[in-house]
Amino acid sequence: MALIHERMNRGRTQMGWLDSFHTFSFGGFSDPTRMGFRNLRVINEDRVIPGGGFGTHEHADMDILTYVISGALRHEDSIGNGSVINAGEMQLMSAGTGVTHSEMNASDAKPVHFLQIWLIPKESGVAPRYAETKLDHNISASDFELVAGGASALPLHSDARLYRAYLDEGATVSHMLAPGRGGFLHVVSGKVRIEDEPLSGGDALQFEGVHACMIRSETDAELLVFDLP
Repeated sequence: MALIHERMNRGRTQMGWLDSFHTFSFGGFSDPTRMGFRNLRVINEDRVIPGGGFGTHEHADMDILTYVISGALRHEDSIGNGSVINAGEMQLMSAGTGVTHSEMNASDAKPVHFLQIWLIPKESGVAPRYAETKLDHNISASDFELVAGGASALPLHSDARLYRAYLDEGATVSHMLAPGRGGFLHVVSGKVRIEDEPLSGGDALQFEGVHACMIRSETDAELLVFDLP
């Protein structure tokens, strides 16, 4: 069974400093049929103007991944971390018992474009933790690379794994699901085709009960695939 989440049907929040698209219900966008998929709760695609950003706010009991697509994002939190996340880098903040943090555009001249992803952990009340990693954009992949969860540099408290592929035009890639697990594919950029379905940047596909998801790129493309319990 598969379901397409079309980019044009996402929720949207627009204010002076922020333009944000919501794959699932978030903030002022509420759709009872789009409350997440398995333990994947949020995928927001955010663009923040120079000098703007999210002031200090709190999270708890959530694995939060932030992937900067272009620009740079300045992060500061209550557990002692302060850094700039640049394009091509991914950050994990496992909020656990509670973390306050801020996320600001690190530039006064250029916008920042990033994905923010929330995953529900399998245990509540764990100790907060933080990690960062840089993804390789120089090598075209013929398979998905594990970037979060499992034995990756970004260990999750949720029983999820996040894979990434950066494909040249005409390349093919597939992801196998173990029995009982579900998959969620998000197109970061470019155009791909899954069987007869075309997907472009911002589109997504959730799937379960299938052995493998086969993808062919119609342009250079970047993909994220979540393997979920």
